[in-house]
Amino acid sequence: MPKLKKAAKMENLEQMINFVLEGIKNKNFNGKNKFLKKLRLVCEEAMVNIINYAYEDGVGDIEIFYDFSEEENMFILKLIDKGVAFNPLEIKEPDLDLSLEYRQIGGLGIYMIKTIMDNVEYKRENNQNILTLSKVFD
Repeated sequence: MPKLKKAAKMENLEQMINFVLEGIKNKNFNGKNKFLKKLRLVCEEAMVNIINYAYEDGVGDIEIFYDFSEEENMFILKLIDKGVAFNPLEIKEPDLDLSLEYRQIGGLGIYMIKTIMDNVEYKRENNQNILTLSKVFD
């Protein structure tokens, strides 16, 4: 499973996203081009949340792992940080029927991640947030 570890800073965001995208561009599966666009959004939302909220007293790291199982036709992305405990699965889904002026701020990015990916798992282990995202292709 390829790995990249970078400081959780906005200036590293594009490099972290490209690490994931470049790793699966050469894979062959149905809907790849459409998924790559969605994966960019997923990576950006998840990584920006870590950059902005995980490390209250400064900068920490983000560890990024990904894999694409051709046998199972499954993509797996794992993001690990040692920041403040945060389970995105506990965030209430936004009410998309409300007009913008009545919606609560926040939660839309997490909602998009859950909508795009087939499975989203979170666990807190060894003082680390571990977010695992997966998508199965036909």
